Amino acid sequence: MLKAGFARVDVTPALGTYLSGYFEARYADGMLDPIQLNAIAVGDGEDSVLIIASDFLGIRENYATRIRKVIAERTGIKMDHVMVTALHQHTSICLREANDNNVLEDHDYMQLMYRKFADVAQMALADMADCKMTYAEQQAEKPLSFVRRYMLSDGTVKTNPNADKIGDLKILGPTEDSDNTVRLVKFVREDGKNIALVNFSTHPDVVGGTKYSADWPGFVRRYVEQEHENTRCMLLNGCQGDTNHINFMLPTKEERFPHGRGYAHAELMGRTIANTVNTIWDKTREVAGEGIGAGVTTVYNKTRTDKEEFFDECWDVYEARALNHDYSVSKSKSGIAMAEAYRVVKIRTESPLYQKIPVTTLRVGEIGFVGFGGEPFTHYATAVRENFPGKIVIAACCANGYQGYLPTAKAFEQGGYEAISSPFSPELESQCVAAATELFEKI
Repeated sequence: MLKAGFARVDVTPALGTYLSGYFEARYADGMLDPIQLNAIAVGDGEDSVLIIASDFLGIRENYATRIRKVIAERTGIKMDHVMVTALHQHTSICLREANDNNVLEDHDYMQLMYRKFADVAQMALADMADCKMTYAEQQAEKPLSFVRRYMLSDGTVKTNPNADKIGDLKILGPTEDSDNTVRLVKFVREDGKNIALVNFSTHPDVVGGTKYSADWPGFVRRYVEQEHENTRCMLLNGCQGDTNHINFMLPTKEERFPHGRGYAHAELMGRTIANTVNTIWDKTREVAGEGIGAGVTTVYNKTRTDKEEFFDECWDVYEARALNHDYSVSKSKSGIAMAEAYRVVKIRTESPLYQKIPVTTLRVGEIGFVGFGGEPFTHYATAVRENFPGKIVIAACCANGYQGYLPTAKAFEQGGYEAISSPFSPELESQCVAAATELFEKI
């Protein structure tokens, strides 16, 4: 019989720790919400899989691999059956080598994290109890996720096109459709201690500032647990690399943020997603849980080396901002944007010949989980689902690694912030989707 278990641990770093997610140095000076690890373990008596969702911006591939190895050594679960994800909050930290912004790596905290990940895994596996698995999905009661790449009247694409960025140009509309689907997997346990896995896709960059926060994912967990007795909730963020919470087709800030910006809007988003969960809570259908499978592979994508001849002027931008904290510098002398200048610098200073992107699949009966090791654009999930019509596919970002934005081939042609800053070559999308498809076919 199917069994499922849940566990949660607090991993809030010390104040004064560097906060990731922007091109400016920020250091934590308070806490709005605790930073947590949430884990769900599922088994069928013969095999088990484990999904851990962390309130981190990202976990670099080498750290994620080490974490999975420590979990396997501690618990006996197979490494390939562990998917470690980051929800990508911008009011948290990134587990990585600290080589930017004069950030010193917190070695003691990293050593503690290996043990905390193993702790939450061990507790989730120990918590497993007999259950049945049910599923439902529905569009959020109002749109929350918006593709942030907009086509302008001159044919160019701009990310988050504020008025000061586009001058007299007109916004024609987003380049792609966003995904506002709320997906709910319920593990209804015989002991009455149920588990809810909620899946939604958009950037958790709503709160901002310098205080730790779980952003809208934290509110989703909180509301679902408050409103459904004896339920533990985990949020899994989907393919969100090209989305955010701002609808730029609405002309004024008052229309975009009727309840206020920052923490207030994150709360509104959490409330809206939880309302949708409430709507479908009693409408879930039972799905078969027999059959556990898993597979992890690595896509090797050749590093882009264009514009390397501009290294010196790009270094000037990088040195001013990342090393000297002079944020008045935003472009090189020939007009290369800051994000692309960083990419050009890294070609020579740290980029390997090929980039490694982990692709992970898990299967629990009729439900498949796919995770990409970065910030995949919405179409990555859509493409995988199109390859398996009629199947339930739950997508996750920043899974078993965090290698930055994973744009589509179309986005590389269009340009824009995510594409010009990406170290990848345009074959990336087809490589990742093909890898996920092949793994699903095997399991």
